[in-house]
Amino acid sequence: MSVAGHKTSLLVSISRNSKVIVWDTATSSANRSSCCVGKSTVPGAPKAMKCHESLIYIVAGSSVVAIDIRTMRQVFKVNHQEEVHSFQMLPEKSLICTGLAQRAMLWDVRRGCDIQKGEAVAELDGHRGNVNLLHMDPYKIVSGGLKDFQVHVWETGNGRQLSSLNCCPLSDYHRGFRCSAMAVNGSRILTACNDGDYSDLCFRDFNNATVPIYSDSSILQSKFWAPKSHIDTEE
Repeated sequence: MSVAGHKTSLLVSISRNSKVIVWDTATSSANRSSCCVGKSTVPGAPKAMKCHESLIYIVAGSSVVAIDIRTMRQVFKVNHQEEVHSFQMLPEKSLICTGLAQRAMLWDVRRGCDIQKGEAVAELDGHRGNVNLLHMDPYKIVSGGLKDFQVHVWETGNGRQLSSLNCCPLSDYHRGFRCSAMAVNGSRILTACNDGDYSDLCFRDFNNATVPIYSDSSILQSKFWAPKSHIDTEE
């Protein structure tokens, strides 16, 4: 469930049978039918839902569908050739990111023709399995999967790779370690990993990190860089 941003009394619910229902919580619950102000369906079982202003973004099967709750009609649909495992969006920049098998895809919803053709802004590859872990903010995308021992950092606007970070220092020694969880807050990145017997947490804070600026513009620069060894030296 999620509250649509343009009217606080509206509640959006979605069920396993693919039905999307919009409820007006300001209406008396004595009459259930009067509380329902809109219905729609999506293709396949839903996995995630986000609301922004009058639009509902729903991940179902191999698609991301946007529905306008004012008309309950589909505004656009992003189709994939395979199942979508995770989803994040940045409404203010009209960007969405979807996690697939071994890669994530960055889409600009303003480019309707490209979306219909399946042409994404960028393909964020380099993963070993399904991309289940995604973070997206105005500056970066962080992607990872349960079979990865690294998370990858990408530039939000164009999908350029900025860095790859080990999920934990022990992954250099214990090859069975894989990323199990991830949390990102601004310049802080927390990753967790385990190998079935041991678990580890790694916290990185790039808030005061610096990186040299080169006169050669062809040299890629990023505030988020991989340490030269397994010992974290970012601070």
